[in-house]
Amino acid sequence: MGSMVDDLNYAIELTGVKKSFGAGSNVLNGVDLKIPQGKITAIIGFSGAGKSVTLKHILGLLKPDEGTVKVFGQDLGALSEKGLNDLRKRFGMLFQSAALFDDLTSIENVAFPIREFRRKLPKGEILNLAREKLTVVGLSSMDYEKYPSELSGGMRKRVGLARALALEPEILLYDEPTTGLDPIISEMVDKLIVDTHKHREGITSVIISHDLPSAFKIADQIAMLDGGRVRLFGTARDFFESQDQFISKFVKKAREQE
Repeated sequence: MGSMVDDLNYAIELTGVKKSFGAGSNVLNGVDLKIPQGKITAIIGFSGAGKSVTLKHILGLLKPDEGTVKVFGQDLGALSEKGLNDLRKRFGMLFQSAALFDDLTSIENVAFPIREFRRKLPKGEILNLAREKLTVVGLSSMDYEKYPSELSGGMRKRVGLARALALEPEILLYDEPTTGLDPIISEMVDKLIVDTHKHREGITSVIISHDLPSAFKIADQIAMLDGGRVRLFGTARDFFESQDQFISKFVKKAREQE
């Protein structure tokens, strides 16, 4: 019975995950990582540390050469394509660039996944749900009919997040949410992530980032990837108190960026 309870405490579990692309290029070298349900977890590391490859494994877009990836206790390697697609509906994803459709307005962008996955809903209901999500992320009704090119970087992030929330996901994934944004908009995005997390009971938030000050500020715990492995998994305090020279260097760099 014990393991069942354990499974329920973790939204995502990677055990001994290895992945290489061609000879001698191991990107993941045995990643062990248990992401707790209902928390904000940041996965950090320098460029090339394997962050985005880890993210693709969590989504089932890549299969490990060795090891297992479980989401809500289900081994992704054992699922059919249909099973994987059903599981992916439980994820919401905010891409680095917000990845909005240029030829759709804000409200149409948010309505898109609802229309795709909940085809039986009447059009009016789909638009109501989309409006509700745009309101949640603090967008005013005057922006609903605007196209992405008419919105600021911060506004586009809000629309992207509203779309990520469209199907009421249990896991929200953020891919480099503050990269390329100025400090004021970055702070707004951080606040948006925390507020969204607080207002959705039980949701698990996972942030892939190399924005260290942001990760230390908003995450409940942080996993640091180095050389395709988890070097440290703990709270910001664990990082600040670490005796590991590599971690200390990393933390010092983060403090200089603040």
